[in-house]
Amino acid sequence: MIIQPLVPGGPAIPGSGSGYGNGGARGVKNLRQRFRCQPRRLDLATYNARTLRTDGKVIELEEVVSKLRWDIIGLSEVRREGEDSIILESGNLFYYREGDQQSQGGVGFIVHKSLVNNVVKVESVSSRVAYLILRITKRYSLKVIQVYAPTSAHPDEDVEVLYEDISKAIHASNTYYNIVMGDFNAKLGERTGSE
Repeated sequence: MIIQPLVPGGPAIPGSGSGYGNGGARGVKNLRQRFRCQPRRLDLATYNARTLRTDGKVIELEEVVSKLRWDIIGLSEVRREGEDSIILESGNLFYYREGDQQSQGGVGFIVHKSLVNNVVKVESVSSRVAYLILRITKRYSLKVIQVYAPTSAHPDEDVEVLYEDISKAIHASNTYYNIVMGDFNAKLGERTGSE
């Protein structure tokens, strides 16, 4: 007869091991259960701001989103002059880039204060495409690309330039995850003519 030593987590030693199951693997512990490790959920949103030209409008936006659960908000039609990253009084990061014409169009981001230290890079490719790189772990990073597409009133060349800008943003830096989001100005309905 072979006598095996008692193994922590087994049914013969009460109070040791994970306490789950009937001792199955004899000593194997469920570290996820023990340390309560669960992947963090990341809440992304996109918003057509119509205008954030003044600081008052930015404060107004922050008041509205304070009632929601969010981590990163991609912004379209920011309509602010220039390009800048600002830490707001709330601790959130606000990045914006103006449009082609002064005080028109533009893209940006608001990053929740809990993630500001994880932001590796925020950059724009054009007035319609910007991206943000967020460190998730030491090994993995996430790229969020915000797009503000031209309306159907613009020529097809503008749309082709937008697709090239999105491609540039995707290939600008290597990240494990890529998300493309924004206001694509899509039209729904039946086809007309030769569409």
